[in-house]
Amino acid sequence: MTQIDWMSIEFKCTTCQSLLCVDETGSGKRARCPHCKSLNLIPKTKLDKPAEPPASQQFFIDSVSGSIYGPITKLELDQWVEEGRISGDCVVRASGEKGGQPASRYYPALQPSPRQRPQTANQPPAIDDSTDLNTENPYHSPPISKTTKAVKLAGYSVIPTAIDFETIFYGAVKVFYKNAFILSATALICMLPSIADSIYRVAEIELDAIPQILLNLVQIYLSIGQARLAIQICRGQTAAFSTVFSGSDKFLPVILFTFLAYIALTLGILLLVLPAVLLLLYLWPSYFLIVDNHADVIDSLSMAKDICTPNVLTTFLLGLTSIAILIGGLLICGVGVLPATGFVSVLWAVSYLAMSGQISFE
Repeated sequence: MTQIDWMSIEFKCTTCQSLLCVDETGSGKRARCPHCKSLNLIPKTKLDKPAEPPASQQFFIDSVSGSIYGPITKLELDQWVEEGRISGDCVVRASGEKGGQPASRYYPALQPSPRQRPQTANQPPAIDDSTDLNTENPYHSPPISKTTKAVKLAGYSVIPTAIDFETIFYGAVKVFYKNAFILSATALICMLPSIADSIYRVAEIELDAIPQILLNLVQIYLSIGQARLAIQICRGQTAAFSTVFSGSDKFLPVILFTFLAYIALTLGILLLVLPAVLLLLYLWPSYFLIVDNHADVIDSLSMAKDICTPNVLTTFLLGLTSIAILIGGLLICGVGVLPATGFVSVLWAVSYLAMSGQISFE
């Protein structure tokens, strides 16, 4: 097996974010990722000093065995390293961070084990046949929950987390206060199909089936972008109006989800309403999981159930609050419906991110 020089250049694949390692002689050249086969430009300089994890963040530790520990503070993270409770193979992930970094990147003294070291750009990925490499440096602090299920897709870790209603509501208020204009303007854009339909109705013009279907499809397309923009804002990412028109890649999956949800809700209503209410309480995150590139339609259903199981009461209160806010917006001469709709969109985005462990308000 080719020996890897650990003073060589390490970098991440720009496509799949896999950690790669090449000899220093490859500086400035191009290398093909062994995982996704995409070409990457090798950095011309190697890191002079290790990156510092942000001090203001809270952190989760993804162990080699698949367990997840946290949240902990930066001070606690340093202490765990000093006590030898973290190995170089573990991933240090700040709350809400995309992907995370190997602990050895932040703490060079923690060398990754040979079986877990980054792959060279000209080698196929090594297969780890160990049963549990974390036994050499076990954690002494308990995991988040014995029943917590963690799913890592699209660069984010989805960790079902119990969140109370007040935390979500006031968190959404803070986010909306800072982004009221773009959220209200986005709400207006997404309401245009409904406005057009209302104008036709007032003018007593009955639309044929095809124009009506087209309006509904445009509404679904814009709603995908609205959800994405709200998620970006809640994550603190740069958001622009162009995001509203970025839903083409998830248009068909959302159509399928909407069709399945319509059938399920119709059956639920026929069965004395209660099953329909339960479906809404447990499966609403499926929409966000699909839009946020976390899962396909089928997988999103089970993931949504895991997310909502510890948050049923909170979800119920959020539903009642959303209805009250929208009704209140309509009563303010109809003008208030724009900020009301914008707030409701960010309220559910905050709920999705907080209940799936992607953001924290602590």
